[in-house]
Amino acid sequence: MPAGLLEGFRVLDMGSGISGPWCAKLLADYGADVIKLEIPGCGDDARRMGPFAGDDPDSEKSLTFLYLNTNKKGITLDPSTVSGRRLLDRLVADADVLVENNPPARSNELGLDYESLAETNPGLVLTSITPFGQTGPYNDFEATDIVTYALSGLMYHSGDSDQPPLRNVLDQSFYVAGANAAAATQVALFARLTSGEGQHVDVAVAQCLGAHLVQPLPYYNYMGAVKGRRPVRGAGFEELMPARDGYVAPSVQGSQPWATIASLIGLEELRNEKFATGAGRVAHGEELKELLIKGLSQWDRKPLFLASGEQRLVFGMAQDAGDLAECTHLQARDFFVEVDHPVVGPAQYPGMAVRLPGETISGPQPAPLLGEHNSEIFGAELGYSAEDLVSLRQLGVI
Repeated sequence: MPAGLLEGFRVLDMGSGISGPWCAKLLADYGADVIKLEIPGCGDDARRMGPFAGDDPDSEKSLTFLYLNTNKKGITLDPSTVSGRRLLDRLVADADVLVENNPPARSNELGLDYESLAETNPGLVLTSITPFGQTGPYNDFEATDIVTYALSGLMYHSGDSDQPPLRNVLDQSFYVAGANAAAATQVALFARLTSGEGQHVDVAVAQCLGAHLVQPLPYYNYMGAVKGRRPVRGAGFEELMPARDGYVAPSVQGSQPWATIASLIGLEELRNEKFATGAGRVAHGEELKELLIKGLSQWDRKPLFLASGEQRLVFGMAQDAGDLAECTHLQARDFFVEVDHPVVGPAQYPGMAVRLPGETISGPQPAPLLGEHNSEIFGAELGYSAEDLVSLRQLGVI
C-alpha cells in the first residue's frame, strides 16, 4: 500500500455493500489503518453480491467484496449486544474516523449517531453515507442505484432525445458517493488539526450525483426551461458506432476541418461539400450516419483510435474488461496490482486512480476473511484472553 500518506490514522469501517466500504478502501489505499467490522455469521452484504470467483456463491469469493476491502483488517462484532457495545466503545475511543451507511434511524438505534459517539471520542470524524442524507423528508428512505440515479436528475439527462432516459451501470452512484465521502473525510481530518474536534460528515448519494448537473440546473434557473437530452443527429454526432471489432465514438469536436475527418475514415462520399459544415451535417444527418457506419466498418477500434490521435481528432473506442486488462497505457502507468487471496488465489486488481509524487506502492493486502483479525484486535490490542474470545464467540458477540 502507499507509504505514509494517511499513516497513523485509524478508520473503523462499519459500512456494508458498496458506498461505505469503497470510502474506507480509498482511505486504506492511502495508508490509513482500517478495521472492517462485520456482523458475526453473515458479514457484509457485499459478501453475497455476485459475481463469484469460479461461479461458487461462497461468502469469501464475492468479487465485489474482494475488491472493496483490500488493505483492511477484518473483525466481527455485534454492537447491538451489551458486550458488543462495550467493545465498540473501546475501539471508537482510539479511532480517528468511523464510516457507516445505515439509514439514520437504524444508526440511532445502534447508538451510532454522532452525539453518542462524540461522547466517547470528541475528536472522532463520523462519515455517514445514505441515499438522501441525514435530514429532510427522504432521510430514512432506502434506495438502489437506479433510484438515486433517477432522483438525482442525471438519468433524465442521459441518452438521446427520442429515447427514454438511460441509467448508468455497475452501481456507479454508490462509488461516486464513496469517493466524495473519502475526500470529505480527509477535509474533516485536516480541520481537526486546528479545531481539535471531530465532526459529522453527511454524504447524500443523490446529491453527489445532482452536483454534476452543471448545465441543466443553471439552465433551468436562468432560462426557466428544462434542458433536454442530447439531440439525435447533432453536428458533432458523438455516439457509439460499430467498427469491425467493436464500437467507436467518432467526434468532430476540436479544431480540425471536416476534410481531415473524411480523409481519415477513408470513404470518398464523406468528402461531399454538403457535410463540410455543422449545419450541413445536421441537415443530412441520416445520410451521414449511414456513410459513417459504412466507413467505420472497415476499421478495427485501436488502429482507428491511434490514427485519429495522430491527426489531433477526438475519437474514442469502447473497451471491455479484456481490453482494459491488456491496455498498454494502463500497464505503463502501473495501474494494475496483483492481490493474492488465501481462498481465491492471485488476480490483477485495479490500482489507485490518483497518483501522488514520491509515493511508493507495495503489494496490497487481500480482503480479510470473516473475523480474520479478531485475535489481533480483541486479544493483542484490547487485552482479551483466548478464553474470553471463545466465550464472546459462543454468545454471538464476535
